[in-house]
Amino acid sequence: MKIITKTCIAALSVSLMTTSTSIALQGSPLQSSRKPLVVEPTKVVTIKPAYGFYNPPVRTRLSKSEVDIIRRLQKIASDWEPASPPPVNLIQWKIEPSAAKSPTIALGIEAFNAARAFLSVPVNDATKPVVLVIGRSQAFLREQVNLLECQPNLALYKGEYLMGATICNRSVIVINLTGYLFLRYIGQPITMAMEQRTEPPFSTTHYTLVDRNISGLAHEWTHVARNRLTDGFIPENEPAWFREGLAEVVSGLSRVKSSNGKLPYLHFHIIRLRKFSTWPNSCLASISTLRSNSKLTGGCEYLKGAVALELLIANYGGLSKIINLYEHMRESGDFFSSFKFVYNMTVAQFEARADTYARYISQVVHYGK
Repeated sequence: MKIITKTCIAALSVSLMTTSTSIALQGSPLQSSRKPLVVEPTKVVTIKPAYGFYNPPVRTRLSKSEVDIIRRLQKIASDWEPASPPPVNLIQWKIEPSAAKSPTIALGIEAFNAARAFLSVPVNDATKPVVLVIGRSQAFLREQVNLLECQPNLALYKGEYLMGATICNRSVIVINLTGYLFLRYIGQPITMAMEQRTEPPFSTTHYTLVDRNISGLAHEWTHVARNRLTDGFIPENEPAWFREGLAEVVSGLSRVKSSNGKLPYLHFHIIRLRKFSTWPNSCLASISTLRSNSKLTGGCEYLKGAVALELLIANYGGLSKIINLYEHMRESGDFFSSFKFVYNMTVAQFEARADTYARYISQVVHYGK
Protein backbone atom coordinates (compact mmCIF):
# COMPACT_ATOMS: atom_id res chain seq x y z
CA MET A 1 0.00 0.00 0.00
CA LYS A 2 1.15 3.48 -0.77
CA ILE A 3 1.76 5.71 2.22
CA ILE A 4 1.81 9.48 2.12
CA THR A 5 4.31 10.11 4.89
CA LYS A 6 6.37 12.91 3.38
CA THR A 7 3.90 15.07 5.28
CA CYS A 8 5.63 14.06 8.50
CA ILE A 9 9.17 14.97 7.45
CA ALA A 10 8.22 18.18 5.69
CA ALA A 11 6.02 19.27 8.58
CA LEU A 12 9.01 18.91 10.87
CA SER A 13 11.12 20.86 8.39
CA VAL A 14 8.59 23.66 8.48
CA SER A 15 8.56 23.51 12.28
CA LEU A 16 12.30 24.01 12.34
CA MET A 17 11.91 27.14 10.24
CA THR A 18 10.00 28.59 13.18
CA THR A 19 13.25 29.02 14.92
CA SER A 20 15.60 30.17 12.29
CA THR A 21 -16.81 19.15 -14.67
CA SER A 22 -15.68 16.86 -17.30
CA ILE A 23 -13.93 17.16 -20.67
CA ALA A 24 -17.17 18.59 -22.06
CA LEU A 25 -16.81 21.66 -19.89
CA GLN A 26 -15.92 24.72 -21.89
CA GLY A 27 -12.96 26.73 -20.67
CA SER A 28 -13.58 30.45 -20.61
CA PRO A 29 -11.17 33.38 -20.66
CA LEU A 30 -10.14 34.66 -17.27
CA GLN A 31 -12.51 37.27 -15.97
CA SER A 32 -9.84 39.60 -14.64
CA SER A 33 -11.95 41.63 -12.26
CA ARG A 34 -9.05 41.65 -9.82
CA LYS A 35 -6.58 44.46 -9.68
CA PRO A 36 -2.95 43.59 -10.42
CA LEU A 37 -0.90 42.33 -7.50
CA VAL A 38 0.61 45.26 -5.64
CA VAL A 39 2.67 45.88 -2.52
CA GLU A 40 1.39 49.28 -1.43
CA PRO A 41 -0.34 50.70 0.43
CA THR A 42 0.75 48.32 3.15
CA LYS A 43 -1.18 47.80 6.37
CA VAL A 44 0.14 47.03 9.86
CA VAL A 45 -2.13 44.59 11.70
CA THR A 46 -2.07 43.44 15.34
CA ILE A 47 -3.89 40.28 16.42
CA LYS A 48 -4.58 38.37 19.62
CA PRO A 49 -4.27 34.61 18.95
CA ALA A 50 -7.22 32.65 20.35
CA TYR A 51 -5.06 29.76 21.57
CA GLY A 52 -1.53 29.41 22.90
CA PHE A 53 0.85 31.76 24.65
CA TYR A 54 2.39 34.74 22.91
CA ASN A 55 4.40 37.81 23.70
CA PRO A 56 2.31 40.82 22.65
CA PRO A 57 2.05 42.48 20.33
CA VAL A 58 1.61 39.90 17.55
CA ARG A 59 1.97 42.38 14.76
CA THR A 60 2.81 42.21 11.08
CA ARG A 61 2.78 44.38 7.97
CA LEU A 62 0.66 43.15 5.08
CA SER A 63 0.97 44.02 1.41
CA LYS A 64 -2.09 45.45 -0.33
CA SER A 65 -2.50 42.19 -2.25
CA GLU A 66 -2.51 40.20 0.99
CA VAL A 67 -5.23 42.42 2.45
CA ASP A 68 -7.40 41.93 -0.64
CA ILE A 69 -6.84 38.16 -0.80
CA ILE A 70 -7.50 37.70 2.92
CA ARG A 71 -10.81 39.56 2.57
CA ARG A 72 -11.94 37.29 -0.29
CA LEU A 73 -10.92 34.12 1.54
CA GLN A 74 -12.79 35.24 4.66
CA LYS A 75 -15.92 35.59 2.53
CA ILE A 76 -15.40 32.12 1.07
CA ALA A 77 -15.02 30.64 4.54
CA SER A 78 -18.11 32.45 5.83
CA ASP A 79 -20.42 31.85 2.85
CA TRP A 80 -19.44 28.38 1.58
CA GLU A 81 -22.23 25.81 1.41
CA PRO A 82 -21.42 22.47 -0.23
CA ALA A 83 -23.36 21.46 -3.34
CA SER A 84 -23.20 17.90 -1.97
CA PRO A 85 -23.43 17.67 1.83
CA PRO A 86 -20.80 15.27 3.17
CA PRO A 87 -22.13 11.75 3.88
CA VAL A 88 -22.74 11.00 7.53
CA ASN A 89 -21.94 7.31 7.90
CA LEU A 90 -18.62 6.95 6.08
CA ILE A 91 -16.24 7.89 8.91
CA GLN A 92 -14.94 5.30 11.37
CA TRP A 93 -13.13 6.58 14.44
CA LYS A 94 -10.40 4.67 16.28
CA ILE A 95 -9.21 6.88 19.15
CA GLU A 96 -6.84 5.75 21.88
CA PRO A 97 -8.25 6.49 25.35
CA SER A 98 -5.22 8.63 26.23
CA ALA A 99 -6.07 10.94 23.29
CA ALA A 100 -9.84 10.92 23.66
CA LYS A 101 -10.06 13.98 25.91
CA SER A 102 -7.34 16.00 24.17
CA PRO A 103 -8.32 19.67 23.61
CA THR A 104 -6.11 19.61 20.51
CA ILE A 105 -8.04 16.69 19.05
CA ALA A 106 -11.40 18.23 20.03
CA LEU A 107 -10.66 21.42 18.07
CA GLY A 108 -9.08 19.36 15.29
CA ILE A 109 -12.28 17.34 14.89
CA GLU A 110 -14.32 20.55 14.66
CA ALA A 111 -12.06 21.74 11.83
CA PHE A 112 -12.19 18.27 10.23
CA ASN A 113 -16.00 18.37 10.13
CA ALA A 114 -15.86 21.76 8.41
CA ALA A 115 -13.18 20.52 5.99
CA ARG A 116 -15.48 17.71 4.86
CA ALA A 117 -17.91 20.32 3.54
CA PHE A 118 -15.39 22.33 1.52
CA LEU A 119 -14.46 19.58 -0.98
CA SER A 120 -17.53 17.37 -0.72
CA VAL A 121 -18.63 15.30 -3.73
CA PRO A 122 -21.70 13.09 -4.22
CA VAL A 123 -21.52 9.55 -2.87
CA ASN A 124 -21.27 6.84 -5.54
CA ASP A 125 -20.67 3.09 -5.67
CA ALA A 126 -16.91 3.67 -5.43
CA THR A 127 -17.16 5.72 -2.23
CA LYS A 128 -15.47 3.85 0.59
CA PRO A 129 -15.39 4.47 4.34
CA VAL A 130 -12.46 6.36 5.77
CA VAL A 131 -10.90 5.23 9.02
CA LEU A 132 -9.33 7.80 11.34
CA VAL A 133 -6.80 6.38 13.78
CA ILE A 134 -5.78 8.85 16.48
CA GLY A 135 -3.46 7.95 19.29
CA ARG A 136 -0.61 8.78 21.62
CA SER A 137 1.34 5.50 21.31
CA GLN A 138 3.02 3.72 18.41
CA ALA A 139 1.64 0.43 19.77
CA PHE A 140 -1.97 1.59 19.43
CA LEU A 141 -1.44 3.11 15.99
CA ARG A 142 0.27 -0.03 14.64
CA GLU A 143 -2.34 -2.34 16.16
CA GLN A 144 -5.26 -0.44 14.64
CA VAL A 145 -3.65 -0.20 11.22
CA ASN A 146 -2.78 -3.92 11.28
CA LEU A 147 -6.41 -4.75 12.08
CA LEU A 148 -7.35 -2.98 8.86
CA GLU A 149 -4.99 -5.32 6.97
CA CYS A 150 -3.09 -2.27 5.86
CA GLN A 151 0.67 -2.61 5.49
CA PRO A 152 2.25 0.81 4.86
CA ASN A 153 5.97 1.03 4.28
CA LEU A 154 7.42 2.98 7.20
CA ALA A 155 11.05 2.10 6.56
CA LEU A 156 11.99 5.68 5.76
CA TYR A 157 10.68 6.73 9.16
CA LYS A 158 12.22 3.87 11.17
CA GLY A 159 8.87 2.15 11.44
CA GLU A 160 7.19 5.04 13.22
CA TYR A 161 4.18 7.23 12.63
CA LEU A 162 5.59 10.68 13.26
CA MET A 163 2.70 13.12 12.95
CA GLY A 164 -0.03 12.84 10.31
CA ALA A 165 -0.27 10.46 7.36
CA THR A 166 -2.82 9.27 4.82
CA ILE A 167 -2.25 5.61 3.96
CA CYS A 168 -3.83 2.64 2.18
CA ASN A 169 -4.83 4.48 -0.97
CA ARG A 170 -5.91 7.41 1.20
CA SER A 171 -8.57 5.38 2.99
CA VAL A 172 -6.91 5.66 6.41
CA ILE A 173 -5.75 8.77 8.26
CA VAL A 174 -3.28 8.28 11.10
CA ILE A 175 -2.69 11.06 13.63
CA ASN A 176 0.09 10.62 16.18
CA LEU A 177 -0.79 13.24 18.76
CA THR A 178 2.47 12.64 20.62
CA GLY A 179 4.43 13.67 17.54
CA TYR A 180 2.47 16.87 17.13
CA LEU A 181 2.90 17.74 20.80
CA PHE A 182 6.55 16.94 21.37
CA LEU A 183 8.62 16.41 18.20
CA ARG A 184 10.76 19.45 17.51
CA TYR A 185 13.46 18.39 15.03
CA ILE A 186 14.08 15.89 12.24
CA GLY A 187 15.49 12.63 13.53
CA GLN A 188 14.23 13.13 17.07
CA PRO A 189 13.10 9.72 18.36
CA ILE A 190 9.64 9.14 19.76
CA THR A 191 10.10 7.67 23.23
CA MET A 192 7.73 5.93 25.62
CA ALA A 193 8.31 8.81 28.01
CA MET A 194 6.94 11.19 25.36
CA GLU A 195 3.91 8.98 24.88
CA GLN A 196 3.19 9.07 28.60
CA ARG A 197 3.71 12.81 29.09
CA THR A 198 0.62 14.83 29.86
CA GLU A 199 -0.53 17.02 27.00
CA PRO A 200 0.65 20.55 27.83
CA PRO A 201 -2.12 23.13 28.14
CA PHE A 202 -2.55 25.66 25.36
CA SER A 203 -1.48 28.38 27.79
CA THR A 204 2.08 26.95 27.88
CA THR A 205 2.38 26.09 24.16
CA HIS A 206 3.45 28.67 21.58
CA TYR A 207 0.48 29.85 19.56
CA THR A 208 2.05 28.89 16.23
CA LEU A 209 2.42 25.27 17.36
CA VAL A 210 -1.11 25.13 18.75
CA ASP A 211 -2.37 26.38 15.39
CA ARG A 212 -0.37 23.75 13.48
CA ASN A 213 -1.47 20.93 15.76
CA ILE A 214 -5.17 21.80 15.53
CA SER A 215 -4.93 21.98 11.72
CA GLY A 216 -3.37 18.52 11.25
CA LEU A 217 -6.54 16.46 10.92
CA ALA A 218 -8.20 18.86 8.43
CA HIS A 219 -4.95 18.96 6.43
CA GLU A 220 -4.85 15.17 6.11
CA TRP A 221 -8.57 15.01 5.28
CA THR A 222 -8.01 17.39 2.36
CA HIS A 223 -5.69 14.78 0.81
CA VAL A 224 -8.48 12.19 1.16
CA ALA A 225 -11.09 14.55 -0.30
CA ARG A 226 -8.80 15.47 -3.18
CA ASN A 227 -8.39 11.75 -3.91
CA ARG A 228 -12.17 11.31 -4.07
CA LEU A 229 -12.58 14.17 -6.54
CA THR A 230 -10.72 12.07 -9.13
CA ASP A 231 -12.00 8.66 -7.97
CA GLY A 232 -8.58 7.80 -6.61
CA PHE A 233 -6.55 8.88 -9.64
CA ILE A 234 -3.52 11.07 -8.96
CA PRO A 235 -1.58 12.21 -12.05
CA GLU A 236 2.18 11.97 -11.74
CA ASN A 237 2.61 15.62 -12.73
CA GLU A 238 0.39 17.11 -10.02
CA PRO A 239 2.75 19.60 -8.32
CA ALA A 240 3.65 19.11 -4.67
CA TRP A 241 3.14 22.85 -4.07
CA PHE A 242 -0.45 22.51 -5.32
CA ARG A 243 -1.22 19.37 -3.33
CA GLU A 244 0.23 20.57 -0.03
CA GLY A 245 -0.77 24.20 -0.53
CA LEU A 246 -4.38 23.15 -1.07
CA ALA A 247 -4.33 21.10 2.14
CA GLU A 248 -2.91 24.05 4.07
CA VAL A 249 -5.46 26.57 2.78
CA VAL A 250 -8.48 24.26 3.10
CA SER A 251 -7.44 23.42 6.66
CA GLY A 252 -7.28 27.17 7.31
CA LEU A 253 -10.70 27.83 5.78
CA SER A 254 -12.03 24.94 7.87
CA ARG A 255 -10.58 26.37 11.05
CA VAL A 256 -12.19 29.72 10.26
CA LYS A 257 -15.55 28.12 9.44
CA SER A 258 -15.63 26.03 12.62
CA SER A 259 -14.38 28.73 15.00
CA ASN A 260 -17.60 30.77 15.14
CA GLY A 261 -15.67 34.00 14.79
CA LYS A 262 -12.76 33.21 17.12
CA LEU A 263 -10.37 32.72 14.19
CA PRO A 264 -10.86 35.14 11.26
CA TYR A 265 -8.95 34.24 8.11
CA LEU A 266 -6.75 37.25 8.82
CA HIS A 267 -5.52 35.54 11.98
CA PHE A 268 -4.93 32.22 10.22
CA HIS A 269 -2.93 33.93 7.48
CA ILE A 270 -0.77 35.86 9.91
CA ILE A 271 -0.16 32.92 12.25
CA ARG A 272 0.46 30.27 9.60
CA LEU A 273 2.03 32.21 6.75
CA ARG A 274 3.71 35.11 8.49
CA LYS A 275 4.64 33.95 12.01
CA PHE A 276 4.99 30.14 11.90
CA SER A 277 8.21 30.13 9.92
CA THR A 278 10.80 32.29 8.22
CA TRP A 279 9.88 31.00 4.75
CA PRO A 280 10.05 34.48 3.13
CA ASN A 281 13.79 34.39 3.91
CA SER A 282 14.48 30.69 3.31
CA CYS A 283 12.13 29.71 0.45
CA LEU A 284 13.56 32.03 -2.17
CA ALA A 285 13.44 29.74 -5.22
CA SER A 286 10.55 29.89 -7.69
CA ILE A 287 7.44 27.93 -6.85
CA SER A 288 8.12 26.00 -10.06
CA THR A 289 11.02 24.29 -8.25
CA LEU A 290 8.53 22.83 -5.75
CA ARG A 291 6.66 20.59 -8.16
CA SER A 292 8.17 17.41 -6.70
CA ASN A 293 8.37 16.26 -3.09
CA SER A 294 11.95 16.33 -1.88
CA LYS A 295 13.78 16.66 1.40
CA LEU A 296 15.75 19.41 -0.32
CA THR A 297 12.69 21.68 -0.40
CA GLY A 298 12.72 21.92 3.39
CA GLY A 299 8.94 22.08 3.61
CA CYS A 300 8.66 25.10 1.29
CA GLU A 301 6.00 23.29 -0.76
CA TYR A 302 3.69 23.58 2.25
CA LEU A 303 3.86 27.29 3.07
CA LYS A 304 4.88 28.74 -0.28
CA GLY A 305 2.34 26.35 -1.79
CA ALA A 306 -0.26 27.82 0.56
CA VAL A 307 0.61 31.29 -0.69
CA ALA A 308 0.03 30.09 -4.27
CA LEU A 309 -3.29 28.45 -3.41
CA GLU A 310 -4.46 31.55 -1.54
CA LEU A 311 -3.93 33.48 -4.76
CA LEU A 312 -5.54 30.84 -6.97
CA ILE A 313 -8.65 30.41 -4.81
CA ALA A 314 -9.13 34.10 -4.02
CA ASN A 315 -8.50 35.55 -7.48
CA TYR A 316 -9.32 32.78 -9.96
CA GLY A 317 -12.71 31.25 -9.26
CA GLY A 318 -12.71 30.00 -5.69
CA LEU A 319 -13.09 26.42 -4.53
CA SER A 320 -15.61 25.66 -7.28
CA LYS A 321 -12.85 26.03 -9.85
CA ILE A 322 -10.64 23.66 -7.85
CA ILE A 323 -13.42 21.07 -7.97
CA ASN A 324 -13.84 21.70 -11.73
CA LEU A 325 -10.11 21.14 -12.17
CA TYR A 326 -10.26 17.72 -10.58
CA GLU A 327 -13.44 16.78 -12.47
CA HIS A 328 -11.68 17.59 -15.73
CA MET A 329 -8.60 15.69 -14.59
CA ARG A 330 -10.64 12.49 -14.25
CA GLU A 331 -11.04 12.60 -18.03
CA SER A 332 -7.74 14.10 -19.15
CA GLY A 333 -5.46 12.18 -16.80
CA ASP A 334 -3.08 15.14 -16.82
CA PHE A 335 -2.81 17.97 -14.32
CA PHE A 336 -1.15 20.49 -16.66
CA SER A 337 -3.66 20.13 -19.50
CA SER A 338 -6.61 20.28 -17.11
CA PHE A 339 -5.19 23.36 -15.40
CA LYS A 340 -4.81 25.09 -18.78
CA PHE A 341 -8.38 24.14 -19.76
CA VAL A 342 -10.02 25.26 -16.51
CA TYR A 343 -7.95 28.38 -15.80
CA ASN A 344 -7.05 29.40 -19.37
CA MET A 345 -3.40 29.81 -18.40
CA THR A 346 -0.52 27.41 -18.08
CA VAL A 347 0.83 26.17 -14.78
CA ALA A 348 4.04 28.07 -15.50
CA GLN A 349 2.12 31.31 -16.08
CA PHE A 350 0.34 30.91 -12.77
CA GLU A 351 3.55 30.00 -10.97
CA ALA A 352 5.02 33.30 -12.15
CA ARG A 353 2.04 35.17 -10.69
CA ALA A 354 2.31 33.23 -7.44
CA ASP A 355 6.03 34.08 -7.31
CA THR A 356 5.07 37.75 -7.54
CA TYR A 357 2.62 37.42 -4.65
CA ALA A 358 5.23 35.60 -2.55
CA ARG A 359 7.84 38.22 -3.43
CA TYR A 360 5.60 41.04 -2.26
CA ILE A 361 5.09 39.23 1.06
CA SER A 362 8.86 38.91 1.38
CA GLN A 363 9.33 42.60 0.63
CA VAL A 364 6.97 43.83 3.33
CA VAL A 365 8.63 41.52 5.87
CA HIS A 366 11.67 43.77 5.60
CA TYR A 367 9.89 47.12 5.67
CA GLY A 368 11.23 49.31 8.43
CA LYS A 369 14.26 47.08 9.11
